[in-house]
Amino acid sequence: MQEGLWILGAPEVTLAVGGVLLLLAESVAKLQSRAVGVLVLGVYLIAGLCMLPFATTGAVLWGGIYTWDRFAVSGKAFFLLTGMLVTYLSLEGEGKIPAARAEFYILPLFCTAGMALLCSVRDFVLLFVALELVTITLLILVAYRRADAASLEAGVKYLIVGGLATAFLVMGIAYLFGATGSTQFDEVARYAESEGVGPVLLLGLAFLLVGLGFKAAAVPFHIWAPDVYQGAPTPITAYLSVGSKAAGFVVLLRVLLLPFWNSAFQRHWVPLIGLLAALSVVLGNLAALPQRNVKRLLGYSSISHAGFLLIGLASHSFLGFASMLYYILAYLVATFTAFLVLVLLEQDKEGKTITDLSGLVQRSPLLAWSMALAMVSLAGIPPLMGFFGKLLVFLAAWQSGLHVLVFIGVAAAAAGIYYYVSVVRAMFWSDPVHQGPIVLHPATRGLLVVLNVGSILFGFYAKPILALAAGAVAGIGG
Repeated sequence: MQEGLWILGAPEVTLAVGGVLLLLAESVAKLQSRAVGVLVLGVYLIAGLCMLPFATTGAVLWGGIYTWDRFAVSGKAFFLLTGMLVTYLSLEGEGKIPAARAEFYILPLFCTAGMALLCSVRDFVLLFVALELVTITLLILVAYRRADAASLEAGVKYLIVGGLATAFLVMGIAYLFGATGSTQFDEVARYAESEGVGPVLLLGLAFLLVGLGFKAAAVPFHIWAPDVYQGAPTPITAYLSVGSKAAGFVVLLRVLLLPFWNSAFQRHWVPLIGLLAALSVVLGNLAALPQRNVKRLLGYSSISHAGFLLIGLASHSFLGFASMLYYILAYLVATFTAFLVLVLLEQDKEGKTITDLSGLVQRSPLLAWSMALAMVSLAGIPPLMGFFGKLLVFLAAWQSGLHVLVFIGVAAAAAGIYYYVSVVRAMFWSDPVHQGPIVLHPATRGLLVVLNVGSILFGFYAKPILALAAGAVAGIGG
């Protein structure tokens, strides 16, 4: 079955090989950076096409360390879409890239390869390798603007906190290996069933949650997020906000539903996840209230959304896990819409603060309405996808008996409406501080329309997305 082994690993291989070839071609032929960006989009498309014939295939490969199931396919498709959107944001914001270097477009290919690999991990060593590929690549991209002190500061903070998280992750894996004699998910689960859950296994689980909590930007592992979001190039901030967070939750689902689904484990991690969720939604929303820098505001908003996703995880139910996947897609649509608007405004050195957005509707109605829909969706106001995502995670938690957590989440979401509405108020009910209309490329106008229509359509009619999410969750462990 060597042919099958190659084909099922093709998405990650295509991304990695494509990245290497583009780096070599750029160094030899000195390709124009925009041409490289277009080629990168082509690599993502090819990687996606490699998955189509095997979308319903199920297999555990390479000695049990790599799995191919519906959850893996859904996750890989999500990260490929995220990578393509990041590349398009980079093309739109090319003027902000130092010397328009082509590596800025190429490096996300390796990061996406790591995220795609995380969707299929069934072994803690492979998990560590994939997670470090993501972290190291993002570190380079965060600090890419070497002449910008804020970018360098963001890179240093991401390096230090990321290194600390990696140390906890490795320690957790070491404890699990020491207790069970294996790093494979299935072996850890079998050991827990036969020998019981002892202090060493629980300590390993705790260290793993610390390391993965960093990727998800959940409280109290959130300290890096606001500063890094503010200092990183805007396309990379979007990548961190969506891709890195989604990667953390993909791994959490894999880990908690395979090696740690034992009832003895659940008695410990369910309350812990619930506590992290409550802290994240409260701190994220309250800390965002006084923020005036839009990227920093979205950084604290990202922390709160990590909390809402953790509420779905804490429900430890099929509905909760499916609602998480729907929520992540809703978050992708709204977040990339918001950051695309910011990238377009940054071309004229605008868009850093809420004041810069004042009167935007008079300069570009499409940008203003797109940002407004993104803010309304993130706030969880009906009828957009963000509202239905929050409703689903609250419903799942309520059915699981987490009534106090639901009340905390609803109160925090209500408080968060204020800072989202402040952005909308500035765009529609304030006089513009910058003059002149904003001209948009037809492709950009089309992308904004698609994102806006998707947010509205799949809020009203969520059944197709929920069906895909339910199928993906059902495929975990298949």
